[in-house]
Amino acid sequence: MGKARPMDTEAQSRTEFKANLGLAMRTGLGVLIASAFVTKAAGEHTPARPNIWVCFPEWYILGGINFIAVACVFAAGRNIGATLREVFQQKLGVFLAFAFNAVLFHCFQPRLFYSDAEVQAAVLDGTLLRITTSFSGTPYYVNNGDVVTVLPFMMAFNAFILLLPFEAGTKKFSMVNNLIFALTVVSPNDYSDPSQLKDAAHGLYASPMIVKNLFIYMWLGLIGAFLSFLVVWVPYPIFAIRKLQAQTLSAADTIHDLLHLVVDAYCFKKKNVEHMHFLRTKIKRKFELAALQKDAMTGLLNDAWWEQILAITKPYIDLYASLLDTLRAMNQALQLEHYDRLHTSFMAALQQDVCGVQVRAIALLREISLEVHANHTDLQLTQLRTLQAEMEALLIRFQATQTKLFLTMHPTPSDVEGNIPLNLFLFGLQSLCATMAEFPAKVRNETHHTPSRILNFLKRSFWSFVDPRKLTPTRFQIAFKVWLALLLSSLLAVYVFGFSSTAPTTIAYVMGNQIGGSFGISLFRAVGVVAGVIVPSIALFFVCTYSGEHTAVMLLLRNLFFFVWTTASMYVKWKGGLDSYAGLVSAFIAAGILLPDDICPAPGSLSSYANVVQMTLGVLLISAYKLLRRNVRTHLTLCQGAFTALVEHTLMCDGTIDSAHLAAVKAALQTTRLNDQRILLKEALFEPRLWRPAFSQPKYTAIVDGCQRLLTNTTILFQLVEWFQRRHASIASYNFSTLELVPSIHETFETLHTLFGAQFQFADADQTALFVQMKEAFQIADKQCSGFVDASDVKALLLHVFEQSGVLPMDAIDDYVADFMEIVNQDKSGHVSLDEFMRALENGLLLEVEVLPTQRSGRPPSATRLQEISVDASPLLTPSTRIPHVFDDGVICRAHDILDVETFSLLHAADAMRRSYASWLLLDDRYKGLALEELLLLNSLVSGVSGLARNLALLEETVVQP
Repeated sequence: MGKARPMDTEAQSRTEFKANLGLAMRTGLGVLIASAFVTKAAGEHTPARPNIWVCFPEWYILGGINFIAVACVFAAGRNIGATLREVFQQKLGVFLAFAFNAVLFHCFQPRLFYSDAEVQAAVLDGTLLRITTSFSGTPYYVNNGDVVTVLPFMMAFNAFILLLPFEAGTKKFSMVNNLIFALTVVSPNDYSDPSQLKDAAHGLYASPMIVKNLFIYMWLGLIGAFLSFLVVWVPYPIFAIRKLQAQTLSAADTIHDLLHLVVDAYCFKKKNVEHMHFLRTKIKRKFELAALQKDAMTGLLNDAWWEQILAITKPYIDLYASLLDTLRAMNQALQLEHYDRLHTSFMAALQQDVCGVQVRAIALLREISLEVHANHTDLQLTQLRTLQAEMEALLIRFQATQTKLFLTMHPTPSDVEGNIPLNLFLFGLQSLCATMAEFPAKVRNETHHTPSRILNFLKRSFWSFVDPRKLTPTRFQIAFKVWLALLLSSLLAVYVFGFSSTAPTTIAYVMGNQIGGSFGISLFRAVGVVAGVIVPSIALFFVCTYSGEHTAVMLLLRNLFFFVWTTASMYVKWKGGLDSYAGLVSAFIAAGILLPDDICPAPGSLSSYANVVQMTLGVLLISAYKLLRRNVRTHLTLCQGAFTALVEHTLMCDGTIDSAHLAAVKAALQTTRLNDQRILLKEALFEPRLWRPAFSQPKYTAIVDGCQRLLTNTTILFQLVEWFQRRHASIASYNFSTLELVPSIHETFETLHTLFGAQFQFADADQTALFVQMKEAFQIADKQCSGFVDASDVKALLLHVFEQSGVLPMDAIDDYVADFMEIVNQDKSGHVSLDEFMRALENGLLLEVEVLPTQRSGRPPSATRLQEISVDASPLLTPSTRIPHVFDDGVICRAHDILDVETFSLLHAADAMRRSYASWLLLDDRYKGLALEELLLLNSLVSGVSGLARNLALLEETVVQP
């Protein structure tokens, strides 16, 4: 009896709706509790009795009690672990800001004025600046001396936070509170009435009292964070560990389903997978769901770490990820398989063995799952030896079957070439088994002693702060741009918005939520600001207007609307999607609007609209489009380095590769940024184009998918070489040609590296395609892969063009070669470089072939001449003017473009390598003398490199598309 297959998708969506709504209502409950702290004491606010809050001391004058609700919104998480993480990061950030500002304002006392005469003198000498034109409509004062003194310290702290590898939440709240503290305290105006200067008489603005006020304000954020942690327990706790266990328990079933699909399609189907549409779609969807499950387990693992110390859950998730990568390798073999005549014979002999290994592998995986969920660190696996024996028997049977079939069927090199994917499939199956076999040893080598693990964690955290490798140029660039945006917004806050910290704190909030691009979230932030400001302001106006003197009714209606609005906004956040940030912004902005220091602010107040303007100013000067292209470029560089180490060194060193190269490749694979690419892809969609060509979402989606395929190819090659090293084998010798393919792969990597560089950042599709065609034409001419074209290469190129035109002027070919070299080779070195070749083609170099009527037999069979052009150093990709066909004295000259490239040379090189390898394998029955390890290594290397070449060509084709 199989598993049930529910088709009621509405039930799943309803479940998700209830879960997200429940999370949103918990946050609504938290901000409702936070509103109770915004309660004024009985009596009026006077200098003699400044106490205006019930829950805080009499000397607290900073206000901003609604920060409790804001902190509650930001600290809300999907479970207890996520909330604890946000609470910790908030507390650390707020404490860092408080400690810095407490020291700063303990040492520095902002100037106080004790008389009107002192004020007038300060105005006259320029120390005190009265600003009468402000966005709030209320005149206020600025003490330039205090601003100039405090601003460098405030910005130095922000630079310190931006450069150090703090978590996003810590950076966010440390900078937000630093900006609030500094801009509030440095203001010479009264905190309750900004139109008046501070009253120095009652001593509330002295440095010791300011530090006490900052301490209370720090506790506002801590109270809000605690409320968010409290509501995640009501009405029942939401533990990340429970959801993680549910995911890990189903991980074995996911691998089982995928393995069954791939094995069934490869061993029992008779058609190419490209012709099995439903199966192809099903496999693709299964891999997508498996990848989503891996991401979900990783996220829940990071949350559950804050709930309890986990034992071997992380190694098990790593095992799942490795098995998923191996299944992708087997799926690639399935995609490459064309089910030729050898495949049927091989499967008839190997089907039962493959199915037996499949069943044993799933049994072992389920046994591992049981041991992991029983929290056993010393795994005793009864199925392991049986699986290893069956897998070894399968490989031996495969080698024997190959020898037998090759002797009886007398395959051609084409047959052998078509059977190469079978080796990759078997290697993938073997790698699947080997990965599970190594799991117990990896678990035993882990540190399970809790104090030791905590100590190791603290050591890693400390060294990460002093690791110079983290201070990359990119980090400095992004930090400088954010710092500059904070500086400009702080100056606007002082001289335009009356010391309101809304604009700079918005930038601090924004930079902590995404990888760098802010244009995308600016759109949704604007939506959230408008929703969180306008609608709550209107609601508060009507509640205050029609409640009259009934304060209890007013509070009831306001809190009811506050709860409903926060719940709706947080639901938008929790359901995910591009608009989730708009929901978060709407929730925390509404907290500031609905919980003012005055219960009912004046109806004519413009503060709400000032918030709209200030919130929409937080656009950082960072382009996600540039970051995406830089990320892809870095990814290609890592893949190229891994290819060099894995393929070239493996073949050149008889199959051996030193451990240092393997470790470097493994580190390179782990530092790829595919997740960042997907986030930046969403960000780049919302950036203004201005002078740049339109951003193609489908094109860059295909590029990101191509990067994923390249990573899969590289991972396959890494697993292959690593397995070969474990078998302690070596290759005796090889003699099949890779001289054409390896340089072609490197040349394609270099082409893509150039296309994703700054030179082509604003190029359109035609310019990009022209560059690629130029390089392909040069590669076709450069037969020796030397980077230069000599006379013999030019002769072959011209003969190719003449052959396409239908004429072969062998009598004058040397003259044409000399003409070509004279026109193109500007430095007269006898060799044409790529730059010279590209400049000539760019300026319109054509080959004119004279087309002669058949009756004019007295003339030579053909006449050809190169168009005389002047080659200058024009900028790359400058459009050139094409000269039309020439009609002179009845003679027709038809122009032929030397830039006549039909396909990518890389694909031809890959085909040539496979043919060369197949011929080499059959020559003198060489396959008989190869060891099993050598056979699998070479076949899988050829298949893996061919897949890499195909994906590189596909990526290059995608780049040149509009």
